[in-house]
Amino acid sequence: MKKIYNIFALSVVALVGLSLTACSEDDYDTNPYNKSGVNLLAFGPSPNTRSQEIRITGTNLTAVDKVVFAGGTLERGGKTIQIAGAEVEKANFNSVDNENIYVNIPEETVPGKIKLVAGNETITSEGTLTFKEAITVTSISPLTGLNAGDEISIKGDYVYNIAEVIFTSGVAGAPVAAEDFTYVSRKEVRLLVPLAAESGVITMNDGADWELEFKEPAEVLTASVNSITPNADFGEKIQITGNNLHTVESVLFPGGVSAEFTISDDNKTITATVPAECKSGTLSLLLYSGAAISTPEFAVPTIKITSVTPDKDLVEGDVVTMTGENFDRVIGVNLPGIGDIIDYDINGNTLTFTVPEGMTDGKVVLTQNAYITADAIIEVRKLTGVIWMGKEDLTGWSNFGVFNWDGDKWTKFQEAISGAGELTFHFKQISDNPAFNLRMGDWSTPFSDISLPYGDGGNIYPGAGVEDVVINLTAEEREAMFADGGKGFVIWGDGIQLQYIKFIASGAAKDLADYIKNMDGSGIVYPYGFTWDDTGRFILSKEFLLETIGVQSGWVFEVYKEKSSTGQVQINNSSWSALYTIADWNGTEEVLVQPFDAVMMEAVNNGGLVIQGDLKGVTKLTIHP
Repeated sequence: MKKIYNIFALSVVALVGLSLTACSEDDYDTNPYNKSGVNLLAFGPSPNTRSQEIRITGTNLTAVDKVVFAGGTLERGGKTIQIAGAEVEKANFNSVDNENIYVNIPEETVPGKIKLVAGNETITSEGTLTFKEAITVTSISPLTGLNAGDEISIKGDYVYNIAEVIFTSGVAGAPVAAEDFTYVSRKEVRLLVPLAAESGVITMNDGADWELEFKEPAEVLTASVNSITPNADFGEKIQITGNNLHTVESVLFPGGVSAEFTISDDNKTITATVPAECKSGTLSLLLYSGAAISTPEFAVPTIKITSVTPDKDLVEGDVVTMTGENFDRVIGVNLPGIGDIIDYDINGNTLTFTVPEGMTDGKVVLTQNAYITADAIIEVRKLTGVIWMGKEDLTGWSNFGVFNWDGDKWTKFQEAISGAGELTFHFKQISDNPAFNLRMGDWSTPFSDISLPYGDGGNIYPGAGVEDVVINLTAEEREAMFADGGKGFVIWGDGIQLQYIKFIASGAAKDLADYIKNMDGSGIVYPYGFTWDDTGRFILSKEFLLETIGVQSGWVFEVYKEKSSTGQVQINNSSWSALYTIADWNGTEEVLVQPFDAVMMEAVNNGGLVIQGDLKGVTKLTIHP
């Protein structure tokens, strides 16, 4: 039975016209024919038959000089003819008025868009003109060993009605439109494999309701990489070798930095310039298909830190020296707790900076560019209750006194010493027979109890290995320091370096980092990140617990640790007999607690406690009410 097509076919192809002139207020009119300039609104019928009439509707169509149908490469009389576009001049229109053009479809037309030419302007349809002869496809060849740019042949009948051939691709298919076929005839069309094609199914359609997936998949060879220039400086050229590199759309250096490139040697070599902002690593070659392949490792000159001296126990004013490689490329230094600094010096592969006030534990980060940094961990001096920290050399009975502090610093100092408590002066002996003297801010009144156990007459003569002078400050002495404009205290000294002063209020938690000694007497154990082993067994003597700490029944012993760590701590009496084991095998608690009950206090009074364990990740040990 013969099918009857509606010649207008607006339900089949509805097109939005493109105006030749600027939009006007007429755009608000709902009548599509009430528009300025030339507009292409619709055409039909579609699918259609070559040589048959088609109707084009729009506005101001009398201004159209010609209608251009999609052209292609056609076979005529055994010869191949390239048709730029099957054109019908205005003189050959069947009829034309402002709203309609009637014209016969040229034989040379292939499926595609319709264009109206009016003077220097061209209006292109949104829809595609297709043809209704039934398409059959009998073969596609070749289907194996294809490279992008190779020509394939599709044979059958009415194949010149194929509007589009779509190759499998990661970018939603790689289409080739009929206008881009290299050869067109009723029995055969030819086309080039697109750059975005990948192995897989080839799909064909007529731009309307016919579609076919060919029964055999195509094998499309992808790009591959064999080698890369292994090392280069910024701004230098490198070469990447491989195969089918013409399918590479972009080259990304490590860090995701794109670079321009050229392809040579029959698509086997890429040449690119190393951008200023990148780092060592593998390059990514992004293909037109949306896939990506990686190159072997590639390296640019990169900064490296080999040593930091000193890197622990840092205080304001210390000079830190960093050594490494390629320090001439450092463009920035960032300190923990401070941020970027400009006061640093580079001499060859040595970088120095002075520790500023407020620096914290963390990483010193050196920057080479947006993608290259190097860092090293440093630690500042930190103890509970520190109210002053520095490195003050006292020689020849020179003095250091808080009497000359003023403003905010003086206010904070008074607030820090809040009442009665334990005032500790920590120092380093820097010459033989060190000595120092503590006086109130009036330069004459001594602290009441400094004559014992260190010396007499207010002078303190620390013995070998002594690093701390501890004053049990009374509430009355504290008031005397600040009453009537009092200015704290004065320290006179010879042969010592004062390193910090701290204050622990009476009854406050005692951080045992300030007190605990290794069993071999080698000095204060600093437990941050400390791993317990045989040298980490601690003796807490009776004198220390009762006199220095002032422990009483009901106080608690606490182990602070990283939340995820597991293990146990054992508390023994001075005879090494176990009293309690406090443990956290699940890695959930952050503080493990053991009260000073009757058993613990009996052990304290009979000689003290021994602490040992295998707990990892300890951050702090305290004893407090």
